[in-house]
Amino acid sequence: MESLSSFVLPDGTLNGRNLWKREPLYQGMNGKIVERFYPSPERSYIFKPLTNAESMDREAWIHRYVLNLFPPVYPQLLASSETGAGEAGWLVFEDLGRLRHEYSVELAMEVVKQMAWWHSFPESHWNGLTGQGNKPPVEQISVALMERRGEVDALLKEAGSAEGLDGLLHGLTEGEAYLGTRVLSHGDLHLGNYARGANGRLYIIDWEHMHLNTPFWDLYHLLDMSHPLFPKNLPASEREKLLGYYLKQSAYHGRKWDRDDFIRVYCCFSAVFSSWMLLLISGDLKRGDSVWPRDRLLAQKNETTDILTACLARLLFVNDEGDKLAW
Repeated sequence: MESLSSFVLPDGTLNGRNLWKREPLYQGMNGKIVERFYPSPERSYIFKPLTNAESMDREAWIHRYVLNLFPPVYPQLLASSETGAGEAGWLVFEDLGRLRHEYSVELAMEVVKQMAWWHSFPESHWNGLTGQGNKPPVEQISVALMERRGEVDALLKEAGSAEGLDGLLHGLTEGEAYLGTRVLSHGDLHLGNYARGANGRLYIIDWEHMHLNTPFWDLYHLLDMSHPLFPKNLPASEREKLLGYYLKQSAYHGRKWDRDDFIRVYCCFSAVFSSWMLLLISGDLKRGDSVWPRDRLLAQKNETTDILTACLARLLFVNDEGDKLAW
C-alpha cells in the first residue's frame, strides 16, 4: 500500500486527484476542513489539517506519548506531517466509521468511567505535558466576570441567584482543595468530541487540547458545556447521577472526595463558567459575526441559561436544617 503522505500536497492540503472519493466532516475555526477520504472504495481514512492555533506537532506528540497508554477509545494516528510544518501541518487517522454524537446518560457514564481513570494518575506522571485548554482557566474567567460584574449579577438574578457573583466566587475559593488538584484533562470534552461508533463502542476524539487542570474542567465540558451544533439539554437529575458515578469511580481508583462538598463546588464552577459562556454567546449574537448560525446560537444561549439556573437551584436547595439536598 502506498504511503499515506502521498495523498497530501506540500502545502498540507489533500490531493484530490489521487482519491476515489472525499467527504467533508466539519470545518475548523480557521476554515480548514476535516475530511474522510477514500483512496479506493474499500479503504478510507480521516484527514485533519491544522484547524486551530494549536500546533499539529502537539497533537501528534499527545497521540504518541500519552494516548498510547490509554485503552482503545481514541482513533489511531496513522501518519502526520514532519515536525515544524506550521500552517501546512496535517494528521491522518484511522476511520472509525459513522459516529453518533447523540447524548444519552448511558454514553455519558461510559465517558465518566474513562475520565475517572485518566484523572486518577498523579500530576507528576505526566511530566512533559504542557499547554492549556482552548479556553482561559477558571481563575482568568473569574477575573473577566468581575470586570463585568454588573452584567453578570443581572444574569444571575434573572437565573434565580440570591447571592450574585461574590457568592459563587467565594464558593470556588472554599473549594481550593478541588481546584488545586491538577489532573490530566482532555481539554474540550463536549458532545462533538465523544460518540458511539457503528460497532456500539465509545470513542473520544480531538485530544489536541489535552493539558493539566482541575477535575471540574473535563466534568463541566462533559456535563454542562453547550455547543451550537451538539445540543443535549442534560436533565438536572442526570447531572447528579453522573457526578455521583464519577465520585464512585474516582474512589475505585484511589482518589476519594467528599460528595456534598465536591458537588457544591462543581455547581459553583459550572455557574461561573456558564455565566462567562452567556456573555460570549450574547456578544456573538449582538455582533452578528459568529461562524455559527443565529438560530443555533439562540438555542445554545437557552441551553446555557438552563444549565446556570439548574446549578444555582442546586446551590440554593436546602432543607430545614440547612443541609444541601440532591436535585
